[in-house]
This record gives sequence, structure tokens and C-alpha cells, in this order.
Amino acid sequence: MKRIAIAGVSAALAALATVGAAGSASAAAPVGAGDGGKPTGIECQQFGIGVLQDTGVLSGVAANGLEWPIGSGDYLPFSTVLQIHRTDPGTANVVLKAYADVLLPGADVDGAIDAACPA
Repeated sequence: MKRIAIAGVSAALAALATVGAAGSASAAAPVGAGDGGKPTGIECQQFGIGVLQDTGVLSGVAANGLEWPIGSGDYLPFSTVLQIHRTDPGTANVVLKAYADVLLPGADVDGAIDAACPA
């Protein structure tokens, strides 16, 4: 089951390579954000969720968590992954790029990741 989570992230990053910022295209300001726009980190979180939804793997990743560091066999609960996106987009940026480097060698997805999750 843990390998499904990694495959899900791989599929999500593959979507980044082919469609760029697919997850952020449909992202809207969350309820309660107010007139000032989105809370810090919410765009990063919505980006990741959108990519997982667009590739059909959100439920698998949500159920199994995300392996970090890659290859360690340790999994972060999905709630922790979401919290990191909201509170520390720079860390989310590093994790997304690490997965891209391993799962999509040579793919140019850094721009899409940087736009959604600034380092």
C-alpha cells in the first residue's frame, strides 16, 4: 500500500511535467479568506491537492501518507503534509522538487512548483 502512495506522487509530478500548474488553475480563495486574498501557504496546498485530484490519486495518498525522506520507509501523515504546505511552502517546495528529481529525471517542473510553493 505504501508503494501506491509513491506511485501516486509520481503520477502527480508527471502531470506537472505535462500540464504545468494544473492544480492551481482551478484553485479559488478558501471560505473565510476575506477580501485580502488567500492565507499564506494556501495556494501551495491547493496546488498539491489539485494535482492529486487531477491525476486521480488523492484518496490513495491521503490514506497512506507520503514517504519522506524518499526511500526511508517513513511516512508522514497526509494531515502533516497539508500543514507543511500551509505553514512552510519553502519546505513543500524542497519536497516536491526532490520527488520530481527522483521520479521525473530531466523533467522541467521547477517553474510550476516555484510559482505555487515559493522557496
